[in-house]
Amino acid sequence: MTVEFEECIKDSPRFRATIDEVETDVVEIEAKLDKLVKLCSGMIEAGKAYITTNKHFVSGVRDLSQQCKKDEMISECLDKFGDSLQEMINYHMILFDQAQRSVRQQLHNFVKDDVRKFKETKKQFDKVREDMEISLVKNAQAPRNKPHEVEEATGTLTITRKCFRHLALDYVLQINVLQAKKKFEILDAMLSFMHAQYTFFQQGYSLLHELDPYMKKLATELDQLVIDSAVEKREMEHKHAMIQQRTLLQDFSYDDSKVEFNVDAPNGVVMEGYLFKRASNAFKTWNRRWFSIQNSQLVYQKKLKDVLTVVVEDLRLCTVKPCEDIERRFCFEVVSPTKSCMLQADSEKLRQAWIQAVQASIASAYRESPDSYYIERLDRTASPSTSSIDSATDSRERSVKGESILQRVQSIPGNDQCCDCGQPDPRWASINLGILLCIECSGIH
Repeated sequence: MTVEFEECIKDSPRFRATIDEVETDVVEIEAKLDKLVKLCSGMIEAGKAYITTNKHFVSGVRDLSQQCKKDEMISECLDKFGDSLQEMINYHMILFDQAQRSVRQQLHNFVKDDVRKFKETKKQFDKVREDMEISLVKNAQAPRNKPHEVEEATGTLTITRKCFRHLALDYVLQINVLQAKKKFEILDAMLSFMHAQYTFFQQGYSLLHELDPYMKKLATELDQLVIDSAVEKREMEHKHAMIQQRTLLQDFSYDDSKVEFNVDAPNGVVMEGYLFKRASNAFKTWNRRWFSIQNSQLVYQKKLKDVLTVVVEDLRLCTVKPCEDIERRFCFEVVSPTKSCMLQADSEKLRQAWIQAVQASIASAYRESPDSYYIERLDRTASPSTSSIDSATDSRERSVKGESILQRVQSIPGNDQCCDCGQPDPRWASINLGILLCIECSGIH
């Protein structure tokens, strides 16, 4: 609304009505702009809270990606989507920053500077207009017979009217400027904000457009994954039903899945499973450990990450036998030249399986040994319970091999003399007893 300067000079009722209308409009505009600025502030604060929460979400996505890094499909998906979401967060930050500058700050400055200046000018204008009306009344009331009062009233009216017209012209100019600036500030602020919105969605579209081929590829893979999962589920249900049928007749007193062993296993593990091991301390406590026969050794561990503890370094130098003279059932003992280890299985079948596995591993170790010829000769010449370690009639090459075994066995503490009579340099071994004997005592045993 534009106010005419001519009407201002006349101070006509039309001018006064226009001024009142403009002043009312300014008051209402100020209230609406204040409200809009507050709403924009609330929107920005909510946006910042959203950005903060979204950052936490993206951080969670990346943490999940690290957790699933062994699964390339999941890891790649989470990395790509996490990066895209981070870019969207950056776009949001730009959008809210633009809202801060274009709407909140720009309109707030308009209200704070221009509208406040208008209100201060209005106060001055209202005061001068009131002074002029008082001067008009005094001038009209001045008596004709009192020239001094007439002159004073006329002079005051002249000065007041001159001041009023000067201030009225300035006031009208400020009103017209304010009306024009109000239009510009509101339109410019909203246009800037909508440009920011356009840029935000354009950047988001470009980002997702680049991601679209991967999302389509992933959707296709997920469809196939659903089909594969359904097939796998049916197969698992079929296996479950078959195993369920089989377990109806199964004896659960032992775990038959661990009874079998294989000395020719591709992974080198002949047999593995849980056994109770008696500690060598004074308390003789029993602890359950995971045992395995591998690489001609008997080893165990408590957890997968634990280092394997070697019970017997070379199965060729040990023997195994069941133990019936202790209170606990299903026990057997692995005896080596340096120590013995008492073990307990969960059932008699498992005990027999472990004993047979150790014996088979011992035999397999001898077959795979470089001294296999010498051991085979011992098997041919020895009695069922004893075997000779010495040979005087073999060729030089075979003798060297025999001597190497003899030296290894005799180097073990306690093997430098006959275990029975104490005679030095024993050359016969009792495999069942795990001892060295002289030739005289070997005949007795």
